[in-house]
Amino acid sequence: MELPVLPALPLHTERLVLRRFGPGDLEPLLAFHSDADSVRYVPFPPRDRAAVASVLERKTSNFALRREGDLIELAVALRKEGTLVGDVLLALRSLPNETLEVGYIFSPAYAGRGYATEAVRALLDLAFGPLGARRVMARVDERNARSRALLERLGARLEAHLVENEWIKGELTSEVDYAVLAREWGVPKPRSPELAGGHRGGG
Repeated sequence: MELPVLPALPLHTERLVLRRFGPGDLEPLLAFHSDADSVRYVPFPPRDRAAVASVLERKTSNFALRREGDLIELAVALRKEGTLVGDVLLALRSLPNETLEVGYIFSPAYAGRGYATEAVRALLDLAFGPLGARRVMARVDERNARSRALLERLGARLEAHLVENEWIKGELTSEVDYAVLAREWGVPKPRSPELAGGHRGGG
């Protein structure tokens, strides 16, 4: 499965721009990918410059949903200043079940201003609109109260609580899974065995 047409980018919200990553994003991305507090609840450890450069290369080159596990990764920048404040993604988790997963990490320097909620709302609009997903899910560390509150604000439903299911960074952690359906998001979804019209192709 491959997207016949890439999503129209950039995406604009009231205060943000969601766009493709570029080589100039290395320094601002390093600022929060290297910060222990920023990456506390994600699977990867703080990254050094070489690791972020490698990740950035992936972010700028992989941009299609062909197979399960494929990603669309977007930089989140302030509309006025152009400052990079976040890193978001949609991943293809199941083609037969038309399911995408949403993921996000934001700079702590811009926390508490609603930017993450605004950006994830735009991602859900993209997922249920142009990409034609039926279901979008999110997996969250149980301890991550801010992320859980974000998803609940957007109407996502708590569907699973996996107790002590995974070792992350030397800690035995529990996972909570959220999801929302296209019909709950208010987007009509035609019946189809594949995402958005049958020949498309979402860490």
